Amino acid sequence: MKSAGITALLYGVLILVGGIVGYTTTGSMASAIAGSVFGLGLIVSAAALLKSKLVGLYLALSLTGVLTIFFSYRFLQTGAWIPGGIMALVSLAALVLLFPALRRQVA
Repeated sequence: MKSAGITALLYGVLILVGGIVGYTTTGSMASAIAGSVFGLGLIVSAAALLKSKLVGLYLALSLTGVLTIFFSYRFLQTGAWIPGGIMALVSLAALVLLFPALRRQVA
């Protein structure tokens, strides 16, 4: 579960920083709050994954799934690649990298 933990950690830091950037550039308090909650949640899930706790995997997959849906919706709504389209692709990539850990746990 080490690679899943690293994936969740990097993705969590990206989401956290993205929320801060969203706040500083546009003044969006929603970006700051959502980025903090989701980013810290992913960082906590990464810590659990690195300790081989299965709950960390479920948390990381859940948060990443929600963010994938959110950013995909935002991209479809606005048509803007930044941030919606890029983050939808990054979120989808994070899901793809997390799923093998789930398959190993189920098998």
